[in-house]
Amino acid sequence: MRLTGLWAAAGTPAPPPPPTLLPFQVQDDVLDCFGDPAVIGKVGTDIQDNKCSWLVVQAMARASPQQQAVLRAHYGKDDEACIAAVKAVYRELDLEAAFREFEEGAHAALVAEIHGQAAVPAAVFTPLLAKIFKRAK
Repeated sequence: MRLTGLWAAAGTPAPPPPPTLLPFQVQDDVLDCFGDPAVIGKVGTDIQDNKCSWLVVQAMARASPQQQAVLRAHYGKDDEACIAAVKAVYRELDLEAAFREFEEGAHAALVAEIHGQAAVPAAVFTPLLAKIFKRAK
């Protein structure tokens, strides 16, 4: 309805856009790197594909100069040793814990956003949020 302009034609304000999907994408980045391929149904390739994932952005922001050098030397290379070196830096930086902290904060913010607006019933968004929060695949 937003795209067709029916909200404007009906004379009512358009509802807010759906809650951000950033937490879902960040989860996908983390599962790509640390998820069990048997559970997630794929082998992650973000590191060798040189993707600008949440993990590499966080790593570069938190890394020491030596760790940044490792990331620059190995990120984006389709080589098992390079992938292992990048994941080792991620583990040194405890990015899985950083993700859990991000996820908790994002969940709280989304719950507040869902319940802080009146244009769309919370029941529209809460089942989706429940499905993606702390997902394993």
